[in-house]
Amino acid sequence: MEEICQFIINNHIYTIYNVNRIQGKENYVGRSHYEDKTIFIEKGKFKDMMLTLKHELMHVWLYENGHTNQNNNETFGYEDVCELVAYSNNSINRIVKEYLRASKKN
Repeated sequence: MEEICQFIINNHIYTIYNVNRIQGKENYVGRSHYEDKTIFIEKGKFKDMMLTLKHELMHVWLYENGHTNQNNNETFGYEDVCELVAYSNNSINRIVKEYLRASKKN
C-alpha cells in the first residue's frame, strides 16, 4: 500500500492510497471508506486509475455533501446530475491534479 496524497473536504482529511489489490470485493478497482477517510485505487493502466479515482472522489463528494443514502435507493434527475457535476467539478479536478503531482514524487 502506497500513500499518495491527502485532501480536505468539509474539514475532513482523506488519504488516497495506491494498492496492488482491493481487499474484500472482487472486481472492484477502487474503494472509499468514509469512516476511515481513505480511498484505495488499484494499480493498473493510467487511464483506468484516473477514471477510478474520479469515480471514488465523486462518492466522497456526494457523501460529504449530504447524499449519504448510497445503497442505490437515491435517484437523481437530469437537472440534479447537471448541478452535481457543476458543483463537484472544480473540487474533484483539484484533487486529481494533487494526486498526479504527488504520484510523480513517488
